[in-house]
Amino acid sequence: MKAFTTIKKFNVISVSGGTCSLNCFYCTTKYIQSMEPANESLYKIIKERYEKGVRGFLISGGFNEKGELINIEKTLAVLRKIKNEYKDDIVFNIHPGLVRKEVIEEMSDVIDMVDFEFAYSEKAFLSKGLRGRKREDYLDVLQNLIDLGPKYIVPHIMLGLPHDEVDEAIKIASSMKPYLINFLVMIPTPGTPSSKIELPKLDEIIDKIRLGSDLMNKKISLGCMRPYKMKEELDRTFIKEELGERISNPTHKVMKEFNLEMYDACCSLPEKYFPKFKM
Repeated sequence: MKAFTTIKKFNVISVSGGTCSLNCFYCTTKYIQSMEPANESLYKIIKERYEKGVRGFLISGGFNEKGELINIEKTLAVLRKIKNEYKDDIVFNIHPGLVRKEVIEEMSDVIDMVDFEFAYSEKAFLSKGLRGRKREDYLDVLQNLIDLGPKYIVPHIMLGLPHDEVDEAIKIASSMKPYLINFLVMIPTPGTPSSKIELPKLDEIIDKIRLGSDLMNKKISLGCMRPYKMKEELDRTFIKEELGERISNPTHKVMKEFNLEMYDACCSLPEKYFPKFKM
């Protein structure tokens, strides 16, 4: 199994600073505030990081009320300019949100892989605070991404939301045959409404991951969001049972125990780029 962490070669940039129009109950901008803000020219920031040895970028940030990444079209224009300069020597990952078909087509020759939060289950959808949207929009956007977007599309499915029924979302996402499915586990986060809820039960989380593993023939990853209190046991089970191909930010104890092959990148990284980011 391969393990991924972002240290020197892969950076995370917020194109909106700490601003977001949504109010997801487990975030309320807490997570995007930890990203590097693109307060200066995005072009300048990426060029400077590239000169220092960075070869991959996760382009993220806040979303507008309809769930689209803020400034995504302007961002894509900058990324296209840089991609034309460096070709395959630079890798772009993006959190696009619920983008329009025309934007997806624009992404196809600029972005290498897409991390798409597939908030289709009822509780996940309601947790977003979207306006003018319906759950089915997630189906349409995911299908458009797979049909018209970049080659490597990775739906991200959140597990552990209270009273959420996520099996249908897992089955639908896997039926669309994406390159990979990434599982996240909700963290009760201080300073957000989620801080008041209980940790999800480990056995229930593992059951959902097993379902995804079976449907995707193990082409799944365990993403970087999961509660610290369950992390070591969850990581160990995921690796021992060989439930997937990849794991993000495993504990140091688990890393040593299983002698994992390490990569300095997001866990969505396409295999063709593995040599560039191997640690």
